[in-house]
Amino acid sequence: MSVNRLQTIRPLLLDDGTALSLDVTVLNTLAGLILDAGCSDEKLFSLTRLQERDFAILARVEPAELSGEDELCRLLAAGIDGVVLSGCRGRADIQKLDVMLRVAEARTSIAADRIRIYAEYGGAPEGLLSPHRLTEASQRLEGLIFDGSALARAVGCKEPASAPHQGVAAPVLVARANVVLRAHEAGVPAFEVLPATADAAATRWALSQSRNDGFASVVCRSLEQAIIAGSE
Repeated sequence: MSVNRLQTIRPLLLDDGTALSLDVTVLNTLAGLILDAGCSDEKLFSLTRLQERDFAILARVEPAELSGEDELCRLLAAGIDGVVLSGCRGRADIQKLDVMLRVAEARTSIAADRIRIYAEYGGAPEGLLSPHRLTEASQRLEGLIFDGSALARAVGCKEPASAPHQGVAAPVLVARANVVLRAHEAGVPAFEVLPATADAAATRWALSQSRNDGFASVVCRSLEQAIIAGSE
Protein backbone atom coordinates (compact mmCIF):
# COMPACT_ATOMS: atom_id res chain seq x y z
CA MET A 1 0.00 0.00 0.00
CA SER A 2 1.32 3.41 -0.93
CA VAL A 3 2.08 5.76 1.95
CA ASN A 4 1.62 8.95 -0.03
CA ARG A 5 -2.14 8.75 -0.54
CA LEU A 6 -4.25 10.58 2.04
CA GLN A 7 -7.13 8.12 1.99
CA THR A 8 -4.96 5.11 2.86
CA ILE A 9 -4.24 6.25 6.42
CA ARG A 10 -6.75 7.53 8.95
CA PRO A 11 -6.02 10.97 10.43
CA LEU A 12 -4.57 11.71 13.85
CA LEU A 13 -6.37 14.10 16.19
CA LEU A 14 -4.89 16.51 18.73
CA ASP A 15 -7.08 16.22 21.82
CA ASP A 16 -8.83 19.48 22.67
CA GLY A 17 -10.25 18.18 25.93
CA THR A 18 -13.41 16.65 24.46
CA ALA A 19 -12.17 13.11 23.78
CA LEU A 20 -13.75 11.65 26.91
CA SER A 21 -17.17 12.84 25.79
CA LEU A 22 -16.93 11.15 22.39
CA ASP A 23 -18.33 7.73 21.55
CA VAL A 24 -15.72 5.05 20.83
CA THR A 25 -17.17 4.56 17.34
CA VAL A 26 -16.35 8.19 16.58
CA LEU A 27 -12.83 7.86 17.97
CA ASN A 28 -12.32 4.67 15.95
CA THR A 29 -12.42 6.72 12.75
CA LEU A 30 -8.98 8.01 13.81
CA ALA A 31 -5.58 6.37 13.53
CA GLY A 32 -4.69 7.89 16.86
CA LEU A 33 -5.48 10.49 19.51
CA ILE A 34 -2.60 12.74 20.62
CA LEU A 35 -2.69 13.75 24.30
CA ASP A 36 -0.43 16.06 26.24
CA ALA A 37 2.01 13.94 28.26
CA GLY A 38 1.04 15.90 31.37
CA CYS A 39 -2.61 14.86 31.28
CA SER A 40 -3.96 13.05 34.31
CA ASP A 41 -3.67 9.31 34.87
CA GLU A 42 -7.46 9.21 35.22
CA LYS A 43 -7.92 10.55 31.70
CA LEU A 44 -5.30 8.19 30.27
CA PHE A 45 -6.86 5.16 31.96
CA SER A 46 -10.35 6.17 30.78
CA LEU A 47 -9.21 6.30 27.16
CA THR A 48 -6.78 3.39 27.04
CA ARG A 49 -9.35 1.06 28.59
CA LEU A 50 -12.23 1.92 26.29
CA GLN A 51 -14.05 -1.20 25.15
CA GLU A 52 -13.63 -1.96 21.41
CA ARG A 53 -10.97 0.74 21.03
CA ASP A 54 -9.39 0.67 17.56
CA PHE A 55 -7.25 3.80 17.68
CA ALA A 56 -3.85 4.50 19.21
CA ILE A 57 -3.32 6.62 22.31
CA LEU A 58 -0.25 8.81 21.78
CA ALA A 59 1.46 11.00 24.37
CA ARG A 60 3.21 14.17 23.16
CA VAL A 61 6.59 14.93 24.72
CA GLU A 62 9.51 17.25 23.96
CA PRO A 63 13.23 16.34 23.86
CA ALA A 64 13.88 18.62 26.85
CA GLU A 65 11.49 16.49 28.91
CA LEU A 66 13.43 13.29 28.28
CA SER A 67 15.72 13.61 31.26
CA GLY A 68 14.53 10.45 33.00
CA GLU A 69 12.38 7.37 32.52
CA ASP A 70 9.91 7.95 35.38
CA GLU A 71 7.46 9.98 33.28
CA LEU A 72 7.68 7.49 30.42
CA CYS A 73 7.03 4.67 32.87
CA ARG A 74 3.92 6.47 34.10
CA LEU A 75 2.63 6.85 30.54
CA LEU A 76 3.41 3.26 29.60
CA ALA A 77 1.77 1.93 32.76
CA ALA A 78 -1.36 3.89 31.83
CA GLY A 79 -1.52 1.99 28.54
CA ILE A 80 -0.36 4.40 25.82
CA ASP A 81 0.54 2.95 22.42
CA GLY A 82 3.06 5.51 21.26
CA VAL A 83 4.87 8.79 21.76
CA VAL A 84 4.88 11.93 19.59
CA LEU A 85 8.32 13.52 19.86
CA SER A 86 7.56 17.22 19.50
CA GLY A 87 10.31 19.56 18.33
CA CYS A 88 12.41 16.69 17.03
CA ARG A 89 15.98 17.80 16.27
CA GLY A 90 16.91 14.73 14.28
CA ARG A 91 18.14 11.16 14.46
CA ALA A 92 19.83 11.53 17.87
CA ASP A 93 16.57 12.60 19.57
CA ILE A 94 14.76 9.59 18.09
CA GLN A 95 17.49 7.20 19.16
CA LYS A 96 17.57 8.64 22.69
CA LEU A 97 13.82 8.19 23.01
CA ASP A 98 14.12 4.65 21.65
CA VAL A 99 16.63 3.74 24.38
CA MET A 100 14.52 5.34 27.10
CA LEU A 101 11.43 3.48 25.91
CA ARG A 102 13.37 0.22 26.01
CA VAL A 103 14.22 0.84 29.65
CA ALA A 104 10.65 1.96 30.47
CA GLU A 105 9.18 -1.14 28.79
CA ALA A 106 11.41 -3.36 30.89
CA ARG A 107 10.52 -1.51 34.11
CA THR A 108 6.78 -1.75 33.43
CA SER A 109 6.84 -5.35 32.09
CA ILE A 110 5.63 -4.31 28.65
CA ALA A 111 6.68 -6.25 25.56
CA ALA A 112 9.86 -4.87 24.02
CA ASP A 113 9.43 -2.49 21.07
CA ARG A 114 5.64 -2.27 21.49
CA ILE A 115 5.58 1.51 21.94
CA ARG A 116 5.74 3.43 18.65
CA ILE A 117 7.38 6.78 17.87
CA TYR A 118 6.08 9.65 15.73
CA ALA A 119 8.74 12.33 15.18
CA GLU A 120 7.26 15.82 14.89
CA TYR A 121 9.26 18.42 12.97
CA GLY A 122 8.78 22.20 12.99
CA GLY A 123 9.22 23.45 16.53
CA ALA A 124 13.00 23.02 16.35
CA PRO A 125 14.07 24.36 12.92
CA GLU A 126 17.57 22.90 13.28
CA GLY A 127 16.04 19.43 12.98
CA LEU A 128 15.10 20.22 9.39
CA LEU A 129 18.75 20.97 8.59
CA SER A 130 20.18 17.76 10.03
CA PRO A 131 22.27 15.83 7.48
CA HIS A 132 21.74 12.50 9.24
CA ARG A 133 19.51 9.88 7.61
CA LEU A 134 16.55 8.48 9.49
CA THR A 135 16.75 5.04 7.91
CA GLU A 136 17.21 2.51 10.72
CA ALA A 137 17.18 5.28 13.35
CA SER A 138 14.63 3.19 15.24
CA GLN A 139 12.41 0.27 14.34
CA ARG A 140 9.76 1.98 16.46
CA LEU A 141 9.47 4.92 14.04
CA GLU A 142 5.87 4.96 12.83
CA GLY A 143 5.72 8.27 10.98
CA LEU A 144 6.89 11.86 10.67
CA ILE A 145 4.69 14.87 11.44
CA PHE A 146 5.17 18.36 10.05
CA ASP A 147 3.81 21.30 12.06
CA GLY A 148 4.07 24.37 9.84
CA SER A 149 2.58 26.70 12.46
CA ALA A 150 5.26 25.68 14.98
CA LEU A 151 7.96 26.34 12.39
CA ALA A 152 6.48 29.75 11.55
CA ARG A 153 6.50 30.73 15.21
CA ALA A 154 10.06 29.51 15.63
CA VAL A 155 11.54 31.43 12.69
CA GLY A 156 9.13 34.38 12.62
CA CYS A 157 7.68 33.80 9.17
CA LYS A 158 4.08 33.82 7.97
CA GLU A 159 1.78 31.07 9.23
CA PRO A 160 0.91 28.31 6.72
CA ALA A 161 -1.72 29.26 4.16
CA SER A 162 -5.30 28.21 4.86
CA ALA A 163 -6.82 29.28 1.54
CA PRO A 164 -5.83 29.03 -2.16
CA HIS A 165 -5.30 32.79 -2.55
CA GLN A 166 -2.79 32.99 0.30
CA GLY A 167 0.92 32.66 -0.36
CA VAL A 168 3.09 30.23 1.61
CA ALA A 169 6.29 31.46 3.25
CA ALA A 170 9.51 30.03 1.81
CA PRO A 171 10.67 28.34 5.07
CA VAL A 172 7.35 26.49 5.29
CA LEU A 173 7.53 25.38 1.66
CA VAL A 174 11.07 24.08 2.07
CA ALA A 175 10.30 22.37 5.36
CA ARG A 176 7.18 20.63 4.00
CA ALA A 177 9.22 19.14 1.18
CA ASN A 178 11.99 18.20 3.59
CA VAL A 179 9.66 16.19 5.85
CA VAL A 180 8.03 14.36 2.94
CA LEU A 181 11.44 13.42 1.57
CA ARG A 182 12.73 12.35 4.99
CA ALA A 183 9.66 10.17 5.49
CA HIS A 184 10.18 8.58 2.08
CA GLU A 185 13.84 7.91 2.90
CA ALA A 186 12.88 6.35 6.24
CA GLY A 187 10.08 4.29 4.70
CA VAL A 188 7.34 5.76 6.93
CA PRO A 189 4.29 7.96 6.21
CA ALA A 190 4.34 11.74 6.61
CA PHE A 191 1.51 13.60 8.37
CA GLU A 192 0.81 17.34 8.18
CA VAL A 193 -0.80 19.33 11.01
CA LEU A 194 -3.78 21.26 9.65
CA PRO A 195 -4.14 25.03 10.28
CA ALA A 196 -6.02 25.65 13.52
CA THR A 197 -8.44 28.19 12.07
CA ALA A 198 -9.38 26.25 8.94
CA ASP A 199 -13.13 26.10 8.27
CA ALA A 200 -14.71 23.31 6.22
CA ALA A 201 -13.72 24.77 2.84
CA ALA A 202 -10.21 25.59 4.01
CA THR A 203 -9.84 22.12 5.52
CA ARG A 204 -10.77 20.45 2.23
CA TRP A 205 -8.29 22.67 0.38
CA ALA A 206 -5.54 21.86 2.92
CA LEU A 207 -6.29 18.14 2.59
CA SER A 208 -5.95 18.38 -1.17
CA GLN A 209 -2.66 20.26 -0.87
CA SER A 210 -1.30 17.70 1.58
CA ARG A 211 -2.23 14.82 -0.70
CA ASN A 212 -0.74 16.52 -3.75
CA ASP A 213 2.51 17.23 -1.89
CA GLY A 214 3.02 13.63 -0.77
CA PHE A 215 1.65 13.56 2.79
CA ALA A 216 -0.05 10.28 3.65
CA SER A 217 -2.50 11.84 6.09
CA VAL A 218 -3.04 14.76 8.44
CA VAL A 219 -3.14 15.72 12.10
CA CYS A 220 -6.46 17.40 12.83
CA ARG A 221 -6.98 20.07 15.47
CA SER A 222 -10.71 19.50 15.88
CA LEU A 223 -13.25 16.72 15.51
CA GLU A 224 -14.85 18.68 12.67
CA GLN A 225 -11.59 18.57 10.73
CA ALA A 226 -11.23 14.85 11.48
CA ILE A 227 -14.73 14.10 10.17
CA ILE A 228 -13.94 15.92 6.92
CA ALA A 229 -10.55 14.22 6.62
CA GLY A 230 -12.12 10.81 7.19
CA SER A 231 -14.71 11.35 4.49
CA GLU A 232 -12.37 12.60 1.76
